[in-house]
Order: sequence, then structure tokens, then C-alpha cells
Amino acid sequence: MVINMLLLRCTGMSRLFKDKSGLTMVELMIATLLLSVIFLAVSSLYVASQKFYITATQKVTTGYEAQYAIQHIYKHVMRSMGYKNTAPFQITGGAAPLDIQLDISINDSDPLTSANYTSGVENYRYRYDATVKKIFFRVGSGAEEDLIPKVSVTEVNFTETGNILTGYIKAYYTDPTQIITFYFGCYPRLASFN
Repeated sequence: MVINMLLLRCTGMSRLFKDKSGLTMVELMIATLLLSVIFLAVSSLYVASQKFYITATQKVTTGYEAQYAIQHIYKHVMRSMGYKNTAPFQITGGAAPLDIQLDISINDSDPLTSANYTSGVENYRYRYDATVKKIFFRVGSGAEEDLIPKVSVTEVNFTETGNILTGYIKAYYTDPTQIITFYFGCYPRLASFN
């Protein structure tokens, strides 16, 4: 009796599988093709997002570095002081201004008078070197330091308009086609004594 029941179940199962047909080769090829199209779409989206991320990272790094240089220049120009008709900073370098020298007073007391003004205590210098694409900073006769070491600076312009220092810095991180221009303007305190 047990054998008869087993045989009935086996024959029932075989009928169940006989009624169902398997996958054909065409169905497998269509499924593979659809999966390939989906994979290519996802991978192209991934590659595009990676390129966007790299470009954005380069621009942000360039921005941070150039912003640091501009803030550094701005801070020191704001501390420089002119005396009577003498400008507080001097731009040198011929037709293409490349250097700026600042005469900084260490005594920042207010109100500023001829008694507490100390001129020429420190001589700050910013220098742009086009061959190595860097901006260098030096205090007095000390060693020069690279002001923004991570980026390459393609162009720097310092312009004196009255007592205002204006200019721009053009820089890039790793891709020379991604040059970004940063503009700045600052003016020093002026000491005018009778």
C-alpha cells in the first residue's frame, strides 16, 4: 500500500512537471540583453557621477587655497600704514606687477599718533613666480614660504588704485583647463601726521 501511494505521488508529480515548459534559449538571451542594458545604464551613471565629483573636488580645493592667499594678503595689507604722502605698500616688477611689499607697523594702538607709530618694523613681501606657478611670502629677511602649496597659480595681478590694493589670482588644482579667477580689494589704514 505504501508503494502504491508513492507511485501515485510520483506520477502526479511527473504530470505536474510535464505540463510546465522550461525556459527557451530566446527567453534567456532577451533576459541577458535586458540585464546588460540596465547594467550599462547604471555604470554610465556611476562614471558620470565620479567625473562630477572629481571636478567639484578640484574646484573646492582651488577655492580654499586661493581664498587663504587672499585672506593672508588682506590681513597684512590692512595692518600696513602709510606715513603722510608715502604709500603703505609698493608694487614692483615692471610692466607686469609681480611683487608687493608692505610696511607694517607693529604698534596697533588707537588713536594712532606720530608718537606711537613705528614705521618699517617689519617688511612683508608677496612674490609671484610664474616659472613654478606659486605665490611666495616672506617677512623681513627671513625665508620665503609657499603661500598656497596645493594649487598652481597661472596669473597674479596686484594693482594700486590710490591707496587701495586690488587684483586677482588665477589658479587650478590638477587640471589646467579648470582655472578659476578670484578677485580681491583691500585698503590699509593711513597715518597722516601734521
